[in-house]
Amino acid sequence: MEHTEDLALRIERLEAVVEVQNVMSKYEYLHSAYMNDRIVELFADRDDIVIDMPFGRWYGKDAARRCFGVAFGEELTPRDLRGELVDHTLTTPVIEVAKDARTAKAVWNSPGHEAHRFFWVDGSPRIAFWYWCKYAVDFIRTEHGWRIWHLAVHQTFAADYDKSVVAGEAPPEPPMPTGWAAPDEPAADSTVYDAQRAPRLIPVPPEPYDTFE
Repeated sequence: MEHTEDLALRIERLEAVVEVQNVMSKYEYLHSAYMNDRIVELFADRDDIVIDMPFGRWYGKDAARRCFGVAFGEELTPRDLRGELVDHTLTTPVIEVAKDARTAKAVWNSPGHEAHRFFWVDGSPRIAFWYWCKYAVDFIRTEHGWRIWHLAVHQTFAADYDKSVVAGEAPPEPPMPTGWAAPDEPAADSTVYDAQRAPRLIPVPPEPYDTFE
């Protein structure tokens, strides 16, 4: 017969699956509403935070504030939000909670579409496009609940809404964040669709594990 402690841990791990999914879903809803400064609250208050975006990597306790609060929240966002659109979904989750119930690893596919006024391009054109990516996220349990610990966004492709990924061109890249909000390093690796490259397993879906190493 299963011990009470073992059963309680199993229940805790099952509940954690729903909780980390909710954290990531809140991330998507806030991002869609251009409330990127609120995304900062979803990260753990730790010195070893890592954020890996297609255009750079941020490290440290202030990584989420620099990336989402300033880079996304201020530098990459036009002041007039009329006509802006960011809409991403979360699909095909693989979520593994450690056997000690202290951490979790997860991946998602994220089909999405966006429309922005490209204020850094001559004429500030408004462009609508598809933007698909994949997320790889490590979560850690804190006294305030489950929080994001390491976040990696792997871009799959970006293409005009009326053209295929092989026939069209990606929309213009935004300017690199500067000053305090600038990334600490360039992006680790490009995962954007390339007609000369075979598919790769990035990110790798997590396997069951005992504790985070």
